[in-house]
Amino acid sequence: MKRPPAIDPKTHALFLDFDGTLVELVDDPEKVGLEAPRIDRLTEIAASLDGALAIVSGRRIADLDRFLSPLAFAAAGVHGLERRRAPGGAVEFLMQPEALDPIRDALAPTLEENRRLSLEDKGTALVLHYRTAPDLAEVAKAVMRKAAGGRDDLVVMEGDNIVEVHPSGMDKGRALEEFMTAAPFAGRVPVYLGDDTTDEFALKTVAAMGGLAVKVGTKPSVADHRLADVADVHHWLDVCGV
Repeated sequence: MKRPPAIDPKTHALFLDFDGTLVELVDDPEKVGLEAPRIDRLTEIAASLDGALAIVSGRRIADLDRFLSPLAFAAAGVHGLERRRAPGGAVEFLMQPEALDPIRDALAPTLEENRRLSLEDKGTALVLHYRTAPDLAEVAKAVMRKAAGGRDDLVVMEGDNIVEVHPSGMDKGRALEEFMTAAPFAGRVPVYLGDDTTDEFALKTVAAMGGLAVKVGTKPSVADHRLADVADVHHWLDVCGV
């Protein structure tokens, strides 16, 4: 794979994953952050693109706002189940948290027996983390699959040391497609940077649209371009042409 070229602020729209792309993966999801100069650079890029910058993440939009303040940005949170279509716009929720109550109940005994597993409750998605307990990976995957068994309205996805359940019919690729139908993204060429399995949906969508699909890291990907790691992403953002 080759490095991504510079982008054109007049014709491109930029979509960025958060964890593993803008910030390093860490054991505690709350212990991440960007230094002020990095946020200032993202603010410059967003202005150059006339607002066509979106963060597309498994995180909740409220958490992204906290980590990226005072940056104003469009966002897809929880893989698109939360949506803010333009900077400063209202957040839309595509489902209610109560739909996952049976899954919460089913996971509770395993979490009680295996205290090294941690559950991240995003309201519209549930994530079992086993980064600090890799020996429990299969336990986490099995209990999540069993809890969601028989629910056609849910999908179980595996990521980097996590297994997640959320409603079916939405992923990062579909969220990106919807962004591209309206201002400030409509009529532009999408550029997507992401590192994880869940980002492959968006990378595939961008490639099909004739955009720039950029994989971060060394995992296999449908992307034609690659950046080595988070530090390389920030270097590219510094010289990307906007």
